[in-house]
Amino acid sequence: MDSVQTIESPAYPLKLQGLDRLFDAAKKTTVIQLRWPLVILCSYLLLYSPAAWLDEGQIQAILVFYLLTNATLYFVADESFDSPYFYGPLLFFDTAFLAGALALSGGATPDFYVACFLTVVLSCICNDSRGLIVVTLLAPFLYAYVVFSSGAGIDPSLYLRIPFPPVIALFYGYFAQVERLKKTAREKEEQLTRQRKVAEEIRRQRERLEVLHEINLAVTSTITRGTILDLFLEKALIHLPYTAAVIRLRNPETAALETAALKGVGAKGLDTSSQPLMFFDRAVEIKAPITIRNVFAESKMENLEFFRHEGLLSLVGVPLAANGETFGSLTFLMREEHDFSEEEIDFLLTLAGQVAIAVHHAELFEQIQEQTGELRRANKIKDEFLGVVSHELKTPLNVISGYTHMLIERMLGEISPIQEKALQTVSRQSKELHNLINSVLQVSSIEAEMLQAEFQEVNFWEFLSELRASYDYALPKDVKIKWDFPPDLPTAKADRGKLGHILTNLINNAIKFTDQGSVTISARHLSSKKLMEFKVADSGVGIATDQLSIIFEKFRQVDSSDTRAYGGVGLGLYIVKKYAGTLGGTIQVESSLGHGSTFTLRIPCEPKKAPFARQQLSFPHEAGTSGGGLV
Repeated sequence: MDSVQTIESPAYPLKLQGLDRLFDAAKKTTVIQLRWPLVILCSYLLLYSPAAWLDEGQIQAILVFYLLTNATLYFVADESFDSPYFYGPLLFFDTAFLAGALALSGGATPDFYVACFLTVVLSCICNDSRGLIVVTLLAPFLYAYVVFSSGAGIDPSLYLRIPFPPVIALFYGYFAQVERLKKTAREKEEQLTRQRKVAEEIRRQRERLEVLHEINLAVTSTITRGTILDLFLEKALIHLPYTAAVIRLRNPETAALETAALKGVGAKGLDTSSQPLMFFDRAVEIKAPITIRNVFAESKMENLEFFRHEGLLSLVGVPLAANGETFGSLTFLMREEHDFSEEEIDFLLTLAGQVAIAVHHAELFEQIQEQTGELRRANKIKDEFLGVVSHELKTPLNVISGYTHMLIERMLGEISPIQEKALQTVSRQSKELHNLINSVLQVSSIEAEMLQAEFQEVNFWEFLSELRASYDYALPKDVKIKWDFPPDLPTAKADRGKLGHILTNLINNAIKFTDQGSVTISARHLSSKKLMEFKVADSGVGIATDQLSIIFEKFRQVDSSDTRAYGGVGLGLYIVKKYAGTLGGTIQVESSLGHGSTFTLRIPCEPKKAPFARQQLSFPHEAGTSGGGLV
């Protein structure tokens, strides 16, 4: 797993550049050295002040005390100077002493107070150490310029007051700069802390996404439930900080929860201990996550042998739910005490949801496999039944057809015209039944996946001529059959039997659905496409556009009502479609209601030898029979 670069923050205080290094903290030596000029100037003010209500001894005592306050600072610990609780009172004391010294001196004029006030303000509001230096250097010159240019009398104490602005600027400005840099450092530290938290959150989210991705690849690589659970636990314990995991699933037959998969713990110890199972199953009962920080501190726990033997302390259990149903639980265990956060539980719920969906799909797949097996067995029994019944029906049917033919041919004696007509009807219906039985047998062969093409050399002109001869008889209705194929058709590899069955079915269908008109059978060799094209067109009832997509399905008929005018079970076109696919060809239909239909069959054709011209055959054409010679 790729590591995410984290943001490292420097230890407080931050490293500073240039003059700012002087102000990164209130240093003991610097504070004492800045305070000495202030102490000395205040001492001089008191010594030369005409204070009437303080005698000389009292002034000297005050000066000695003030000097000792700064000397005493040498004995104070260094870290105390970095605390505002120390230098804050010190600033207040010095400010009070300075104000008292100026008041007792009596020589300070209003312009001096204004200069001192402005100097303090400017030194405190400077956001840069260089600005403080500029204020310190310019303050005495500006004050001296204002005083000397005023034209007033020069007081000797004036020379004592001129150093006050730079001293005040340095003293108060120093602490202002220290506070400013501390505030800046705190803000930067807070910003870095926020950045570290964001980086850490991004790292955790990335790790979790990688875990989800790894687990998703694992559980989707198979469809077997047991394999899914084993792969999931293996990947989860590799990427997550848990010691062991247990998955419990509900048995659909007994409705009891059973251990479906586990890793990191012994199955034997788990099966012989009911107390842990109660906690593992609680997530299923309440349909919500459960967490236990320390199982030995849980008052309801009685049998702790399993946890003591495995060295486990903490656990978290989440329900497994899919399709609105809770059917199991996922429990993770750890060897140390662990406080499971809300964010961690939400991630485990997402993980459990992913596993639950995979398990649910695996169960559905198993059900589908079982149902598929049952359907295959039932279909096999059906095919066997149809095959046996069809073969058994053909024997008596052949006997019926044979005796009917003998009676019609008067081989068993003379019959009356009425009897002959009845026998012809029996013969015609016997043929229909024979065709139906053959269709059922063919469909059974197709469903049993026994359908194979038997290719052989086929002379298409001779093939069509033979097929035409089989229809050279009078039809019971006013329909003419027309044949249209050239004498130079090629010879190529094809399955003669299946091709004949396709065309026979198409021709019989065309005759059946044409009450009056014609049925035209045509054939062409498409040399550029290496195809043989056969067309069977009729002028019959036609097919509605919305029915064209289903006519090649099993047991499909355009009119499936009980009062339909045309018989049949709807297997002919289904067999045609299957046979055409076996030959590597295609079958298409064009039709509209009331305007007839045209079925087009195309099969691969690579001539083995050049076609040669054949003599056109002539067939007798009598009135009332189907169409005449080749066109």
